[in-house]
Amino acid sequence: MTIPRSQMSHEERTASEPRDSGFHQVILSHIEPINESIRLLRLNVFDRQRGVKFLPGQWLDVHIPGLPKAGGFTITSTPAEAAPPRTTTASADAPHLELAVQKTANPPAKWLWRPAEEILGARLVVRVGGSFVWPPPGIDVRGINKVVFVAGGVGINPLISILAHLRRTGEMPGEVHFLYTTKPPPAANSKLKAKEILFLDRLMGLAASSSTAKSNIHLQLYLTDNSGTKAELEVPSFPGVIHHRRIARADLAAAAGSPSEAERTVMYVCGPARMTDEFVEFLRGVEGMDERRVLCEKWW
Repeated sequence: MTIPRSQMSHEERTASEPRDSGFHQVILSHIEPINESIRLLRLNVFDRQRGVKFLPGQWLDVHIPGLPKAGGFTITSTPAEAAPPRTTTASADAPHLELAVQKTANPPAKWLWRPAEEILGARLVVRVGGSFVWPPPGIDVRGINKVVFVAGGVGINPLISILAHLRRTGEMPGEVHFLYTTKPPPAANSKLKAKEILFLDRLMGLAASSSTAKSNIHLQLYLTDNSGTKAELEVPSFPGVIHHRRIARADLAAAAGSPSEAERTVMYVCGPARMTDEFVEFLRGVEGMDERRVLCEKWW
């Protein structure tokens, strides 16, 4: 009997994905709650002089003491943050990795959602893997004029790493579109704080800074709430457009642009399996779009 992919362990589901041969010891050094279902974890690299090399968009096999199978969690920080420090002074920032972990019944996630005082300081073992990365495999980045990111929920995790890396390294294409659809946290009322939505503060900062940079980030936030209440985002100004609906195919087509624009565009789609499949199928049929330029990753 075939096991549905949604019921497979991370290692079973990603068995065909590339993985590094080496393992790294890390220390869980900080936990930051985002809302009642998502927390950010900082993992300090034990070997400061070695650091951890990875490509933005990759994930980690996270081996937790006492659990037979590793969990899979996307790295949300940039490669530069995990590199060895340029100085050896005690004040130099330790190489680290950041993860955004959603609260689920999955054993590794459940362990990482134990009370902070029980797990802070724990030593874990991680390994880098995954092929949903920047630069896009097999594509000459010199021929890319535009990048479109489409994120659904925690599918933002690899995309925020890629976007922040592009900004940090100065590799940002001239035009970037970021379409982010998410459901407001259950505890949110009619007023919603940006910090309650995963990485929205970070996205807003990147989009706002693009006005003074060579590239232009077009940010669109899609708030989906079936309760009928339109939550208002409490921010002085929003560097983009807020929609109270789901992402439509027309939004994707507009982001891809004309056939001549699509030929020099790369699309990254990450979110729930059903959403990802639907969007990828549509985008690969857009006139002028080479299907190799539509990259995707699903979260389960």
